[in-house]
Amino acid sequence: MRALLLVLFLLAVPAYAANHAEIDEGRIASIAPLLPATPQGIGPTCADRAVWDQPALAARLAAPSKEAEKLLKKSFPAWDDEAYLEYSRKGSRPNGERMMNARKAWLYPLVIAECLENKARFLPAIERTLAELNAQPTWTWAAHDKNLRNFKNRDYEVDLLAADMAHDIAQALYMLGDAISPAVRQKTQAELEARIFAPLRRTFTTGNKDNWWLKADHNWNAVCLKGTVAAALAALPDRRDRALFAAAGEHYIQRYLGGFPNDGYSLEGPGYWNYGFSHFVELREVLMQATGSRLDLFAAPKVRNIALYGARIEMLPGNIAAFSDANAKEKIDTFTLAYSNEALGLGMPLKLAMVPVSANRGANSAPLSVAAMQLFSRPYVISGQAEALDPLRSYFDQVGMLVTRPMPGSGSRLAASIKAGGNANHSHNDIGSYAIALGSEQPTGDVGRPAYSSKTFSKARYTIKAINSYGHPVPVVAGELQQNATQVKPRGLATRFTPEADEITLDLAPAYDVWSLKSLTRTLRHERANGGTITIEDRFEYGWERSFETALTTLGNWQQLPDGTLELWQKSERLRVRIEASAPYELIGETIDEEGLAFTRIAIRLKERQQTGWVRLVMRA
Repeated sequence: MRALLLVLFLLAVPAYAANHAEIDEGRIASIAPLLPATPQGIGPTCADRAVWDQPALAARLAAPSKEAEKLLKKSFPAWDDEAYLEYSRKGSRPNGERMMNARKAWLYPLVIAECLENKARFLPAIERTLAELNAQPTWTWAAHDKNLRNFKNRDYEVDLLAADMAHDIAQALYMLGDAISPAVRQKTQAELEARIFAPLRRTFTTGNKDNWWLKADHNWNAVCLKGTVAAALAALPDRRDRALFAAAGEHYIQRYLGGFPNDGYSLEGPGYWNYGFSHFVELREVLMQATGSRLDLFAAPKVRNIALYGARIEMLPGNIAAFSDANAKEKIDTFTLAYSNEALGLGMPLKLAMVPVSANRGANSAPLSVAAMQLFSRPYVISGQAEALDPLRSYFDQVGMLVTRPMPGSGSRLAASIKAGGNANHSHNDIGSYAIALGSEQPTGDVGRPAYSSKTFSKARYTIKAINSYGHPVPVVAGELQQNATQVKPRGLATRFTPEADEITLDLAPAYDVWSLKSLTRTLRHERANGGTITIEDRFEYGWERSFETALTTLGNWQQLPDGTLELWQKSERLRVRIEASAPYELIGETIDEEGLAFTRIAIRLKERQQTGWVRLVMRA
């Protein structure tokens, strides 16, 4: 028995002598002295009454405090095996994810309310929440546990949800300190070790593929690194053990940055810029606070361009194209934009102090930790001159993506986005896709992503019409849809930008595996005068006469007016589209409703086969 206890003890002690697969041992040693003697989370602990008793703080935290009061009158959401197993049995995610989110969501408002009130009134509910989370079979989403390795065998890997849960749990332990009973604290620390820290150390040492995201160049890398590194810095008692995780964060996060072209364009789309880059921002902040501002992920020049994406991608305020796996109602995350603006001097008026602290945040987030950053972080400022944003356009030259806007003060409400390339691991087959903004609405253009299911990231992904090119406003060439956009290099043929008009021409031919196709170009021209006009023209040439069609897509309504003009609208804004073509055409309206997304595709099909031809769409408010 004593031998067994000795083995267990040795397994629990960090293996300082181990050689790590990729992490420089010298870097670990150099980071360790920079770290505090004891683990540290974000901001002050709840024991710092000089901070937490300020009336202004209570006013800013009114929303989560109100939510905490409601929770005291409720029963804690039960764990449901059947809901979790729906994904492995049916490929359905929503019920299991709602169940896990409902349980996770309790911690944030309860801890905030207890820190504000300081009367131990919320502590029983907090300890109950920690105990429930500790007892869950897994902290991993069912969609990331396809073989039920985590659920059945407790053979843990770290995924998006587990990483952020770990961060918020560690932040709660840090903020509440000795207010948490020794038994609950000890059990919680043990679960963090078993589910997060031990699996990561094994991967650091052996290079195994359990935590494959360490080498990924997309959002998983930033999200999981932020959660695990931040949890380690807030919870691990040993300074050198914390230094290992800090060094791992610094090293592996370079893979995430490598997924962006130098112009800063987010290949994964605006939704995943919000998601991945927000976690990159948080990782920067926790490492800066832990090392006395001496380990700075914002030091790389490329980061400024990535940070500017959030402002550059807007067509009009709050209106962005839903390219890639973005939701049609996607907005740029104000926390991420505000932090980047302060730290990098981007010249925008937005500040962290202006961002509301909500009652809750998204499923894959650590709301307690984010709230602490919003309240208490003073981002270290990188020296350098602020880069002014061009009010007329944003052009990402490496990927051929243009956002063109009206002249400020002109009264025009018409803007557009168009893209030449794919979207990395979240790519749709949407080369040449565009979005038209009219005020706060988008009467036509890219309809965004469908709901996630077991098909979304499987071999069947491109059978979904909203993901293959059929559900995008792009041509169907000789009856063929676009091929895999990730395999096609973006080709912008020409641009001409002036104060009066912007014009871009894209080469769409490489997107189609049609050997008789000699050329296919798409030109978008935005004229700013007289309220604005956007013209989209497709020109094609075949080796012989073939069929050709293009399409308008919309989440709203449409009708054909007596003069043949189309009118498209969602709520109050009306867009008129005049169609011109090299041959007679027919309109074919089709309602598509699959994978939780309903939209309309309006095919514009030439009635005659042609060897050369064109279709032109002229759009005005």
